Amino acid sequence: MTAIFLMSMLFGLTCGQAMSFCIPIEYIMHIEKEECAYCLTINTTICAGYCMTRDINGKLFLPKYALSQDVCTYRDFIYRTVEIPGCPHHVAPYFSYPVAVSCNCGKCDTDYSDCIHEAIKTNYCTKPQKPYGVGFSV
Repeated sequence: MTAIFLMSMLFGLTCGQAMSFCIPIEYIMHIEKEECAYCLTINTTICAGYCMTRDINGKLFLPKYALSQDVCTYRDFIYRTVEIPGCPHHVAPYFSYPVAVSCNCGKCDTDYSDCIHEAIKTNYCTKPQKPYGVGFSV
């Protein structure tokens, strides 16, 4: 009986980690600058999905940094840069954005990730759209 219990616990832990589902997904982003005449709609990839996590019972005895949970975040990414059309000469028309190449479950690094769980409420164009050309990597 004990061997069966231990085997099922081991199987459960192994499958639990394997069941984490954190992958790059397609995302549509709308880019505009106040001074520019047009808006761009860009197809990119972001990291999204489910990461296995556990709630620790001894929360009162642990420092706050030990309580953070894993999130689906970038493993590898590149930056692409696009030029927003219709900008006056005194305005830099370039906008750089990350493109997820691969993802993993880990701690959220605020140096390059937005770790807030709130949805972006302004992901739409308020200006006329121009077809997106090819951006270039930085």
